[in-house]
Amino acid sequence: MKSSKRGLCSCFFIVITMMLLNCGASHKLVDEITFKDETFTYNSLKKNGLIIGGMSTDVFEISRQERLEYGSTFSNVLIEKLKDVSRIRITNPVQLINRMGQNQYLTMLEDFDEQKALSRIWADTLRVILPDDRYILFAYIVNENVVDQSFDYIDESEQGEAIQTIEYQKTYYVTVDFHLYDLFRNEVVWENTIFNQAKRTESRSTETGCLESCMNNIIQHILFGEPAEISREEVFIKIVEKFAEDIAKT
Repeated sequence: MKSSKRGLCSCFFIVITMMLLNCGASHKLVDEITFKDETFTYNSLKKNGLIIGGMSTDVFEISRQERLEYGSTFSNVLIEKLKDVSRIRITNPVQLINRMGQNQYLTMLEDFDEQKALSRIWADTLRVILPDDRYILFAYIVNENVVDQSFDYIDESEQGEAIQTIEYQKTYYVTVDFHLYDLFRNEVVWENTIFNQAKRTESRSTETGCLESCMNNIIQHILFGEPAEISREEVFIKIVEKFAEDIAKT
């Protein structure tokens, strides 16, 4: 019984220590403006309005509900981060869906997945639906790769008990292309590629005995979930923030 209590106390001590040492993900962003029409400036958005089209990709499977959620995230980050956003007439994905219908909206994005471009048919449709808004923006996820690594070692505590520590490391690589279309001219006026290398490390320790190890693993999983976790949404948000910074410089 005493052994179990000692193991439980040790377990909570280790979990508290992990909370103090655990760090969030670091983000290394590299951006490149691959195309810019000489006639386009940031003031063009202020004068003519911006439609936030949404997120597109053919790199991974995405449900229609997830597509709507990413569109909302995309819109919210832009509205928060774009310079002088109060001076830009913005149509967000929800407003766009209200005008064209959810099924038609999702079909447009699925077509974008395949063609990696806005077709003339959809450009014509958007001009009819929103005749006063000149520009529409899409984020296209070009690639995504996740690398998981782990390293373990054993130390001895002050009480002489063996402690196993596993250091988890996750690296998340994502590249997003941003396509801004001029619907009046049916042409791309801005293309921006942004690469994000997000990295997170996390150490988790357990006593090497079976009972203590099991208790630690259970509590750590309940409190913290998967070790060194990085969500796609977190990586995407950082990329969108960088885009907002880039386009405001035109």
